[in-house]
Amino acid sequence: MIEFKIIRSIAEIQKPIEELLQQHYEELTLHKNIMKLAPDWDQYQRHMERGELFVLAAYFGSRLVGYSVFFLYNNIHYKNNIMAKNDVLFLSRPYRRGRMGINLIRRSEDALRELGVSKVVWHIKCHSDFRPILHRMGYEDEDIMVGKALKDE
Repeated sequence: MIEFKIIRSIAEIQKPIEELLQQHYEELTLHKNIMKLAPDWDQYQRHMERGELFVLAAYFGSRLVGYSVFFLYNNIHYKNNIMAKNDVLFLSRPYRRGRMGINLIRRSEDALRELGVSKVVWHIKCHSDFRPILHRMGYEDEDIMVGKALKDE
């Protein structure tokens, strides 16, 4: 059974998350020739200390098998609302069966709601589109993002 834990310090998860981050990178990152995996742990920690970062970790026993990370901010257009913008969501392949991914999303929502978040926004990779799951959970398509690599390496 998967258990969830809110992470309070980046140091708590930095070492255990390395293997999953590599899996995540290999599976989902485009333009790997220029987008080299190099997390800025200090910046993540600063955001966490300022209350601008939420991290929910998924464990199977003592093994880290997934994570859900959000940046929290007051929306400049709607100053009375705290927004949660998804940074990364990942669940190791062997644990993507049944409702495990949905449980990770729902537990994230529950914890964010307790923090006073008004709205959650997810970014979806086109080549790994999980919008049908989010649609069944009440989410709607709102914006489209496009990207372009501006350098070769």
